Amino acid sequence: MGGSIINRRYGMLLAAVVLLGLTLRVAAAQGGLWLDEAWSAELAHQARTPLGVFLNINHDNNHHLNSLWLLLVGYDAAPVLQRGLSIATGTTAIVVAAAIFAQRSKGMALVAALLFAVSPMVVTMGSEARGYAPMSLALLVAVLLVSHWLSDAPLDRTRQRLALCFALGALSQLTMVFGCVALIGWAFLSEGARTSPVTAAKLTFGLFAPALIALLAVLAVIAGAALASPTGFQFGSYAPFTVLLFLHAQIEMVGYTIGWPIVSLWLLPIVLVVVLLAHRGGARLTPFYWLAIVAFPLALAILHAGNVGHPRYYLLAAIALLLLLAETTATLIARGGWQRIASAGAIVAILGGGLWQDAALIRNQRGDPTKAITALAARAPGGTTVLLDRSTGLAMLRVAAAHAHYPLMVVEAGCPAAPFLFVDRFKGETFDDPPPRCRGAYRPIASAYAVGLSGTHWALYERAPAPNGATPPPSQKPAAR
Repeated sequence: MGGSIINRRYGMLLAAVVLLGLTLRVAAAQGGLWLDEAWSAELAHQARTPLGVFLNINHDNNHHLNSLWLLLVGYDAAPVLQRGLSIATGTTAIVVAAAIFAQRSKGMALVAALLFAVSPMVVTMGSEARGYAPMSLALLVAVLLVSHWLSDAPLDRTRQRLALCFALGALSQLTMVFGCVALIGWAFLSEGARTSPVTAAKLTFGLFAPALIALLAVLAVIAGAALASPTGFQFGSYAPFTVLLFLHAQIEMVGYTIGWPIVSLWLLPIVLVVVLLAHRGGARLTPFYWLAIVAFPLALAILHAGNVGHPRYYLLAAIALLLLLAETTATLIARGGWQRIASAGAIVAILGGGLWQDAALIRNQRGDPTKAITALAARAPGGTTVLLDRSTGLAMLRVAAAHAHYPLMVVEAGCPAAPFLFVDRFKGETFDDPPPRCRGAYRPIASAYAVGLSGTHWALYERAPAPNGATPPPSQKPAAR
């Protein structure tokens, strides 16, 4: 009787936490698609068919399952629907995070659920049309399966389920490969601690053999399509490794994972100390934490990998850090005394900081490019032409116009008599007053600055009347795109 009451209360509390996480993700998914999301929608639209998603989009912005979802719901679907796959999988991940610890402690499971419901890192990834949220769900399910296997649970269908996790995770986002390495290393090190290295290697290979075959099959499909394409595999952008970019991305990743809004180099040694003391704090997934939080970023630094300046690149480390915080704080709370007070205070601070950052994301909506279309429609209700400052903003404008069913012609280059100019900027870039273009000057009429992990700054300008009072030649009404 007592057990059923506890389970009922746990179920009700978990449902409330999941509802909180769902609410945050839906609220954060209301604005228009930002740069990377918009290009994902544009590429899926150009692919036209599910087979085209696999064969024709040989680009790092093609997260296959997400592209299939975008193709299914349609190019002009509401942004919240285009982000529906991420919202659903990101919310489900809250339940799976709780399940990883549920058999050990209901309190620990609820702490994990709260962290995954609120953490700005996973809320952001779980509310945008990209493949990071589905990948996170696949990774967490794999963590759950390996955890049960290490607890001597019957093998049953674990191997087949791991194969499905590896395949779906890689089809969601290729950073799943890093997660696969951490999972395999975790299983090997844990078995090696209680058996011989040879036995551990045999057991680990027996567990992961189907998963490795599934992962290699996915990579072969992606590589084969790229080799068959005349353009090969393309990258939206590529930045060589620099220590500054690497460290800044690590700091931002940690800050947005734990709800700490201030960029500080001290976050990295603090996290390292937490990992070092994890075992003493009662953590049982310690090898996974070491591999995901420490070894994974360190390997990227040693290899001088490119594009290391994006915090989302380290989502594996963020997920492991949330699991580590849940496991250690809940264990220390159960011990009582000053450890309970300190750990409870840490959880309250993390949740408070996370909610504060989530609120900023919800207010800002990643810069919400649909406001540019609203400004255009107010001045040219029947449609208009916009000149781009650079080609990166093309997909953002097209997708935002499709959402509003607004007839818009976007001109990438040349000197048409365009009545409007659209300028987009990345983080760290600033807006300057646009110089005269096409024998005319432009004046600003709308703008937005993105805050948080994702988003694009943009500004919209209107062509100013000529100095003699004449107006620029009118543009023809464009056909709807």
